[in-house]
Amino acid sequence: MRTRLVRAADEEMRIQGTTAITMAAVAERAGVSRATAFRQLGNTSRMIILVGIHRARNHIARTREIIAAQPDILGKIEDVLVYTTRELPEDPVIRALVAQHSAAVLDEDIRSLTDEISGPVLLAGQAAGVIRTDIPVREMIDFLLEQTYLAAEYPDRSEKAARHRFRTFVAPALRPQPASGTTAGPPLHPNAELDRALSAAADAIATARDAAVRIRFRLEGIDERFGDR
Repeated sequence: MRTRLVRAADEEMRIQGTTAITMAAVAERAGVSRATAFRQLGNTSRMIILVGIHRARNHIARTREIIAAQPDILGKIEDVLVYTTRELPEDPVIRALVAQHSAAVLDEDIRSLTDEISGPVLLAGQAAGVIRTDIPVREMIDFLLEQTYLAAEYPDRSEKAARHRFRTFVAPALRPQPASGTTAGPPLHPNAELDRALSAAADAIATARDAAVRIRFRLEGIDERFGDR
């Protein structure tokens, strides 16, 4: 019944768009009561999510092709982000879904869909040592979903902008993190580094001078303890 209603809602949205659609029109197209439509689809926002997922499934085959074509784990995730950033917002229903991303990120159907795509890639990355293991895969998938929505809403959705976002912000968050307690201390101020270098140089000069004096004493047959007295 829900599948039937989602398809009816999809058809109505193609005609009326996402703002003018009503549950009554969807119920009439599906041949059910308005109460049944509400019970199966929830409110209009939820209906948009369900139709958006229905349409997004058409992109799954393409994302699988992208994942299969890219040998590098992080490259797989990057290429999928670039594709979804560019293509998904072209659909007005998915664009409406993206607009309510705060609710969509937590939607179980959307999470199930993203699990299907990103889950195996992240697990393979963990096994290969290129994806961090200190946080659950579920949380990383939520993070990737949030980044996808942000990239899709960004004015510049070009491939260059999407790759910059991934390489600058997303990839560093996914890579294995340094173990706690192993990070180096704060960098020295340039003046402190200069003082250290000058001190080391002075010590080296003093050592060389002392060695030169000892060599001269030995050559001249002078007891080092008394000098030339």
